[in-house]
Amino acid sequence: MTRGLSKKMFPGWRVMTAVVLAALSLTAIAENAAPYQTLGGAADPEDPMIIAGYRAIFTCSAHFLMNRPLDDIKRVELVDVEGRGFPDPVIDQQRQLVIAKDPGGKFTRIAAFRESTGCTILPPNWTESDIPRLPSVSLAPAPDLSKVPFPAGDKSPLPPSGIDRRHEALEIVLERAFDGVTHAKKRGTVTTSVLVIRVTARGEHLLAERYRPGFGVYTGYRTWSTSKSITAALMGIASYKGLLQLDAPVAIPEWPQGDPRRAITYEQLMWMSSGLYSGGANSAAVYFGGQDVISAATGTPLEVAPGTRWKYANNDTLLLMRSLRHILNDDARYLRFPYEELLHPLGMYNTRMEIDHQGNFIASSQTYTTARDLARFGILLARDGVHKGKRLLPEGFVKFLSTPAPTKPPIPNEWGYGAQTWLLDTMPGVPKGTFTTFGNKGQYVSVVPAAGVVVVRTGVDPNGIEYKQDQLVSEVLQVLGYRP
Repeated sequence: MTRGLSKKMFPGWRVMTAVVLAALSLTAIAENAAPYQTLGGAADPEDPMIIAGYRAIFTCSAHFLMNRPLDDIKRVELVDVEGRGFPDPVIDQQRQLVIAKDPGGKFTRIAAFRESTGCTILPPNWTESDIPRLPSVSLAPAPDLSKVPFPAGDKSPLPPSGIDRRHEALEIVLERAFDGVTHAKKRGTVTTSVLVIRVTARGEHLLAERYRPGFGVYTGYRTWSTSKSITAALMGIASYKGLLQLDAPVAIPEWPQGDPRRAITYEQLMWMSSGLYSGGANSAAVYFGGQDVISAATGTPLEVAPGTRWKYANNDTLLLMRSLRHILNDDARYLRFPYEELLHPLGMYNTRMEIDHQGNFIASSQTYTTARDLARFGILLARDGVHKGKRLLPEGFVKFLSTPAPTKPPIPNEWGYGAQTWLLDTMPGVPKGTFTTFGNKGQYVSVVPAAGVVVVRTGVDPNGIEYKQDQLVSEVLQVLGYRP
């Protein structure tokens, strides 16, 4: 059965207002045309231009960041848009770019790679000659950590089985995690990695680690919305440094004095409670179309008063990082900020937060990383924001992340929502205080503070098939002997 970009991935994409009628048509863009912009960054996921852009950016990131070959990229990253007559993306190794076209050759989409910023999808009205205009920044080279034990480095303490000999009972848990059936709401999940880490006063202990063929220690995948939780941590760091106050109004220069949107706070954005109109999870114009973050996230009106409604919205996360760029008022510092303040201190050297063509982090989704780097992030959260004795996140910030948003009270047997994290502690067998990141296609970093356990699961689940991470967490805890 041929699969496309599911419209279920982008709920509400048909919900348009009169403003949308003034937005540029996806198919009307030509060279030298006005910038490509749609209301809220929403777009029809079935538009051939969007699909071609999807194919270009995914191929670029998977190949140049994760060293994955095109044949496997087609089977994994592009599976939901294969079999529809689109020609194979062309990887230009020398110029480090990918070109993808639609079946009729009407649209040529280009994704360009730079070492420090990953891949960027060019706007429809840009050509290869515009690539030098893309922002870039230099980063410190990654050290050789091959002989340093995990999590500080890449040396594994585990035997060839990938399971600590003291916890061999985890074997059945891993088998079930990879079988495509056990933790699936619908048969067909595709797990790419599972890591189990115990965090104690004496250190961090990798108990289990397993990968799908084609993935490994240095090969990963897009985080999708797990990136939101990384963005939340960056907001915590900015708060700890005195750059902003989480309960204060967000600084968005595109909103003029007297604009009611200026009442929205950082907390409300993190709670998905801005009250703004948005396409919800539909940011296809930004992710795959080449629209810039600022026009997408700052250009929508209020629908309800801030703090009175919960609505999952990528734009709420994008606004957080737009504000950080404005506050820093230094684009080079902004582009280095995630790496110097969070990623590299944790040893997350295989992670890239990708940007749009104007140099804005697409921080609601477009981060490429590995399972081990995600584990390093989870360990920071399990240690309440302290790394190697140094506090990176404000005291109590992790508690804030894992406390139910005021606009989304807990409901038994349903996942809750905190501040850019999801809450699992109303699910059977899951201890109170357990929370998780959650990215499309099954990207999870789950933290169980009560047990000192971090469970990472990544996947490439087909559209419409969701992995039940709460069950994996519950099974891991049972095997480890923890009882809520």
